[in-house]
Amino acid sequence: MSQPGLQFAEIGSSDIDRTVDFYRSLLDFAVTEDVPWPSAKGAQWLTAGPVLLKVVETDHGDLGGWRDDDLQRGMRHIGFKVGDVDHRAERVRDAGVKFTVEPTNAVGDVRLCFFDDPDGTRLEFIDRHLTYHEVTSSELADRERVAAERRPWDAPPAFDHVATTVADLDATLAYYRDTLGYEVIGRLRHDQDPRGFLITYLQAGPAVLEVFTFTAPTTAGVGLPDDSRLGLRGIGLGTDDPDEFVRRLAAHGGRPADNPPDTASGPVVADVDGVPAQAVTPR
Repeated sequence: MSQPGLQFAEIGSSDIDRTVDFYRSLLDFAVTEDVPWPSAKGAQWLTAGPVLLKVVETDHGDLGGWRDDDLQRGMRHIGFKVGDVDHRAERVRDAGVKFTVEPTNAVGDVRLCFFDDPDGTRLEFIDRHLTYHEVTSSELADRERVAAERRPWDAPPAFDHVATTVADLDATLAYYRDTLGYEVIGRLRHDQDPRGFLITYLQAGPAVLEVFTFTAPTTAGVGLPDDSRLGLRGIGLGTDDPDEFVRRLAAHGGRPADNPPDTASGPVVADVDGVPAQAVTPR
């Protein structure tokens, strides 16, 4: 089974025209119909960098229990690399968007900020490259450093990562590293955080899975989405054999969806913390 990794992130929208305009006008995304697998019903596709954003519209719904609390397991946010956080943040601020975290220097010698799209999808801008406290793959860390050094200061957002909170790091590594072959890049420790915050970074093909773990207790996530869920709903992972993909993940704690949403691009399996992945096969 090939392992091309993260292909897209899916978000739910209450007004698809408004959402597309938000990502095009503020984040410089482009609309595309050039997707390498059969397109899902009712989806719009946006591109910025190596991974697509899949937007699906729902006439009603909410965030499905998602809370602004990183101790809640499951998907937390989508991160985009930019040339300069303050430069890009100014444009967002001028459009009247409120920041959940204002531009700030952060652990790992990066600068970042957080804000939400119109339906509550949490988004991050981040610049420079991470200085890991523990490097597992010097090759991947060096590749990230070189890319940051070559990135122009005015570079627009490019898809970088999806962040998720998990209960058991060993179980997560068995699922994504050992089963799917996603290599660990390195780790960051947030030593001043009383929750015992550790981030582990896995290279998932063209993008990264940013895995949050805590010594403090975590709470249950929102689980598999239905057709009405707004916000961050799931990810698409590439494979040349969807049935084998689902079988292997189910053997390591994955839960296949009996009735995946109508907007799914392929069979859906949720990981041990409830993150839904659609198995997508390039045409």
